[in-house]
Amino acid sequence: MPLKLELKAGERVLLGDLVIVNQGGRTRLCIEGDAPVLRERDMMAPEAANSLPKRLYLAMQSMYLSRDASRFLPEIARLTREIVDAEPGFRPFVEAIERQLHSGQLYRAMREVQRLILHDVDTSLAKAS
Repeated sequence: MPLKLELKAGERVLLGDLVIVNQGGRTRLCIEGDAPVLRERDMMAPEAANSLPKRLYLAMQSMYLSRDASRFLPEIARLTREIVDAEPGFRPFVEAIERQLHSGQLYRAMREVQRLILHDVDTSLAKAS
């Protein structure tokens, strides 16, 4: 089934190794094939990965976009262990991420990591106050 995207003016999307930039007004795309697609709002720059969950997201993003995804598995396994060791309450998030990852649903696993990042921010704010 084709993926339908609507891009705002200036919005970027990664399509495999390519960066597509919408230089006009609102644009609709229909993408057929199985190349990884990542919208700008879902991209994380390396310098933004300033916490364990964000480093996990960056590793998963690299895995999702890579032609050799298996090379990221050791780093992802290490990061998930470190996250649970640092905050045992995050275990349900990590288990959900691992389920998606092991079933080959990399994009869904990345969405789970985004939920973990939001929860981490909430937890960090609660501890700080």
